[in-house]
Amino acid sequence: PLYLALYVVTFIYTAFGYLSVESILNSQGKTDVNMKLTLVTSAIGLALNLVLIPSFGILGLLATNVVSGIPSLILALWWIKKKFNASIDLGSSAKIVLASALSAIVTYVVVSQLTISSWITLTIGAVIFLVAYLVTTPLVGAITKADIQNFKEMVKGLGPLAPIFNLLLSLIERLTAVFQRQ
Repeated sequence: PLYLALYVVTFIYTAFGYLSVESILNSQGKTDVNMKLTLVTSAIGLALNLVLIPSFGILGLLATNVVSGIPSLILALWWIKKKFNASIDLGSSAKIVLASALSAIVTYVVVSQLTISSWITLTIGAVIFLVAYLVTTPLVGAITKADIQNFKEMVKGLGPLAPIFNLLLSLIERLTAVFQRQ
C-alpha cells in the first residue's frame, strides 16, 4: 500500500495542469519547448535515480517520480503564461485537491481498520473514496451548478449509459444545492 500511495501522489500535479501543458504546447506548434521540458525532467530523473535508488530502492524510484516533473511543470506554466497569457485557476485546483485529500483521509481511516483480503480492501476503498468525493466536491465548492449542466450535456452522447450518469449527476446537483446556497 505504501508504494501505491506514493505513486498516486504524482497525480496531484494533474490539478495544476500537468496533463494539459504538453497538449497546449503541441497544439501551438511548440514541440521544441516540449522536448526541452522532457529533457529537463529526464535529466533530473536520471540524477535522482542514480542517487536515490541505490540507497532507498523502490522508495527512491517513487521519490524521483514525485519530484522530477515539478521543475518542468513550473517552467511550462511560466512559459505558457508568458507567451499566451493563459494560466490555471489555482482556486479551483486547490478545491479539487482539498476534496481529494478529505476523501483520501476518510478512505484511509476506514480501510486501515480492515483485516480482509487485499482485493476486497481495494474495492471497498474505491467505493468509500468515490462516495466521499461525491460529497466533498460540492461541499468545498469544487463543482458548481454550471459544471453539472455541462456534464449533463456531455453524457447525452453516451447512449444507454446516459441514464446512469444522469442519476449520479442529479445526486451531485442536489448536494450542490444543499452545500452552496446563495
